[in-house]
Amino acid sequence: MESAPETPSSPEFGAGPVPVVAAIVVAERHPNPGQPVLAEVLDALAAQDHPDLRFVFFLVGGGANEPAGSTGSSGQVGREILERLPNAIVRSVVGNPGYGPTQNELARMVDGDKGLFLFLHDDIALAPNAVSSMVAEMFRSNAALVGPKLVDWEEPAVLQHVGMGVDRTGEVDPIVLPGERDQEQHDAVGDVFCVPSACMLVRADVFRRAGGFAPEIDFGGEELDLCWRVHLTGGRVMVVPSAVARHREKFSERNPDIDLDERRERHRVQTVLAATSGSRFLPVLALLVGLSVIEAVIGVFSGRSRRAVTALATVGGTVVRVGSLRRRRARVQALRVVSDAEVHDLQVQGSARVVSFLRARRARTDARRLENRIAAAERERRARTTLGVFAFLGVVFLVGSRRLITDGVTFVGQFVPFTETWRSLGAAYRLGWWPGGFGSATPAPTGTALVGVATFFSFGNPALVRTVAVVGLGVVGVLGMWWFARDVTTSARARAAGTLAYAMVPLPYEAIATGWWSVLACYAAAPWVLLAFSRANDVLTATAADVLRRALRLGLLVAAVAAFEPSFVLVVGVAAVAYMLVTGLATGVRSLRGLPGVVAAALVSAVVLNFPWIGHYVTSDWWSLVVGADAGVGRNEGILRILTFDSGRTTFAPAVLVLYGIVAVGVVVARAERFVWAVRGAVFVAVFVFLAVASDSRLFGFQLPEPGVLLTFAAAGLALGVVALFDAVENDVRGQRFGWRQPLALLAAVAVLVPALPLAVNAADGRWNQPRSSIDTLLLQLSKDPDEGDYRILYLGHPDLLPAAPRTLDLGGGGVRLAYAVTDDGIATLFTQWSPKETSTVRTLENAIVHLVAGDTPRVGRLVAPLGVRYVVVPRIDGARSTRESPKPEPAGLVDALRVQLDLRRQYESADLLIYENTAWVPTVAQLSSAGATASTTAGMDELVL
Repeated sequence: MESAPETPSSPEFGAGPVPVVAAIVVAERHPNPGQPVLAEVLDALAAQDHPDLRFVFFLVGGGANEPAGSTGSSGQVGREILERLPNAIVRSVVGNPGYGPTQNELARMVDGDKGLFLFLHDDIALAPNAVSSMVAEMFRSNAALVGPKLVDWEEPAVLQHVGMGVDRTGEVDPIVLPGERDQEQHDAVGDVFCVPSACMLVRADVFRRAGGFAPEIDFGGEELDLCWRVHLTGGRVMVVPSAVARHREKFSERNPDIDLDERRERHRVQTVLAATSGSRFLPVLALLVGLSVIEAVIGVFSGRSRRAVTALATVGGTVVRVGSLRRRRARVQALRVVSDAEVHDLQVQGSARVVSFLRARRARTDARRLENRIAAAERERRARTTLGVFAFLGVVFLVGSRRLITDGVTFVGQFVPFTETWRSLGAAYRLGWWPGGFGSATPAPTGTALVGVATFFSFGNPALVRTVAVVGLGVVGVLGMWWFARDVTTSARARAAGTLAYAMVPLPYEAIATGWWSVLACYAAAPWVLLAFSRANDVLTATAADVLRRALRLGLLVAAVAAFEPSFVLVVGVAAVAYMLVTGLATGVRSLRGLPGVVAAALVSAVVLNFPWIGHYVTSDWWSLVVGADAGVGRNEGILRILTFDSGRTTFAPAVLVLYGIVAVGVVVARAERFVWAVRGAVFVAVFVFLAVASDSRLFGFQLPEPGVLLTFAAAGLALGVVALFDAVENDVRGQRFGWRQPLALLAAVAVLVPALPLAVNAADGRWNQPRSSIDTLLLQLSKDPDEGDYRILYLGHPDLLPAAPRTLDLGGGGVRLAYAVTDDGIATLFTQWSPKETSTVRTLENAIVHLVAGDTPRVGRLVAPLGVRYVVVPRIDGARSTRESPKPEPAGLVDALRVQLDLRRQYESADLLIYENTAWVPTVAQLSSAGATASTTAGMDELVL
């Protein structure tokens, strides 16, 4: 936009004692004829009592054939302005460069720095004394920029803005609540960080010194940027409530093609990055990224992730366009005369969004109390119940996890140390090289990419990711149950009881004690899956975008868990069938609505989102790769252990059996929709407990998913049954004619507290009964990266005891199958936690193991030497899954076969572990002699057996 040519009519600040104010309104170039809003705006300006007030109007949206800066008096809007304000200056602007860039033209048109600029939207109607009140207060308080009290256009008794607070990330605290009525509670003149651009009065010299409005900002966020720069210059920003203005604030309706929220979010991030000092830049950048990631994750489940994604994209885009950021920072930092510490003293301490949320929550509480004191007292009592439950669980979780946080997680089961950097994980995923087992040129597991992303956002600390995952997944599951219960009932007691029941199930603590990532991940996800089922039932009333979003949301959740536990896709499918079966039988098939479609789309998307890793499972033995290695026999823990979610580590685990009784009582006493929810909970319990028993006993003759994975939905079913019972007590039992249902329901409601004591007892040691040491300390004697060359370790034994994802061999004779796993030198890593696909190298190793156990060779060492195997390790007792009191059975004949091998030297033997060194080993990278190379091509495995 070109500047207007100088004309005699252009206003000029004089040297007189009365300050001169230029009032600017940016009006639409071609509004609807007879626009009443504009007429009120003009009449309000004409009625101002300030003695020296001059007007300049910019009409945006002019045609290309009208030169910039030309008079706009020929159009209808221009004529109407001049009719009401004959001395006004009207200028036409081609197109619409944005509010801030257009207003910057005033500084070019007006000379002198002794006056004031008044910037206005075209939907602001000022009270007659508004300008004079702001001018008087500006001189009285020596302010650089002031703004009025804004009220609603239609209802002037409703407040809109009295200035705004801002935190260090640019988040705005609106100060007033939505719909808050003006009762003079905000009528004190005060300092604020920001005032809306709808109406702001600023000293001309300050405006010029600050550089005017940011030329990069067209709409949304211009007031934050300008006010921040004013603060950097040492200026004071204030609100003058005695000056009142009505504001229509219908920007989105008038400009539907402009996404104001998206632009405001983008400009917020850019303003923060430009205005923050160099010493605080990196911490603030990390804070912006971290908060946006958290909000995006939460938004995936709440449907409001767009704002956070915009912030993340802006941060990433700004970093990419570092030159533009550097220039803008140089321009802004040149204004600085005060430190960031002084600026931050003016900002909201902590998070503006949290402060605003807490203020709104307090206001809602006060309003409810005023509306109905009895109802408010009841709600307060329910809130105390909820707060008490979460306080109890918070203390228990913190006490039970304290040593895991301070001392670290023991390497037991699947809890291998996270030693890979985010760069190595990203490189493996990007380059298509999977280092697990013998290594192969195949896509790396999706889970490695997810861990790499988490490691990046933990500032490159993989150990922190590991600890947070172990400690935090259980918390995610409990929060998910609370959220799911909100869809089931409005009763706070029922929600709290169901959440408590889910937390009291020993399953996640057993998973921590015995090292099951898969169980923890499924426990965390199960309630969120049920929430998705519940919300998918109303898709007939939703738009196509809503249906797609719900399917993708569920698909993202299932995909994330399936990246670590592929059988979760099958388990979710079974859960969906059970949910739909109960819904169809109880309320009719039509009540299913779009649930089958949403679930099917979600499961398909979960598979697709794991591409290209999903190709790993396209093989003849896909079932064993999905559900885990087939041990050949069941674990045979027994039905009691299955019902109590216990594998031997939990004290007083049978106390959880009372929850089954509560579920049964809920089915008996519940009515209407509460009965349907009670039946759903009971069916989940029955189906998944049966499948867990079948997996434990190998009832069907083939391997099923891990019992712990199946039991996650049984635990969710128990919690759902508890929610239904407590909801029924409030709606179907209380106030009814006294009978057997009242004492039965009361007894069941009290019994829900029984498992709380075992939960507290098991939290006492601070590690959830996880052993403080494991066989990993014994494996430290196997050197990593030795001078002799890299090597591999062959683990043999029970599948539950191997530190890497195993494969199993059926050698006949019944009993537990022999499992094996291969890792590189040192201890197992994240890459080894997915079962390798069958390859020619794998078949070569399996043939050698078959010869070993069959007793066909006394020199198995030279059979596996070409594969780089230096050590053969047989884990026996890890202190978690296998203990001295209850050891896992060893495959028959394995130890005896190892002891007779002539080229295996026993290096270590104890009740916990056997280690043999292969005296014939060859480094993984070695050069053969001429004779060796010839022999390798003419001889085969059979020649090496004897």
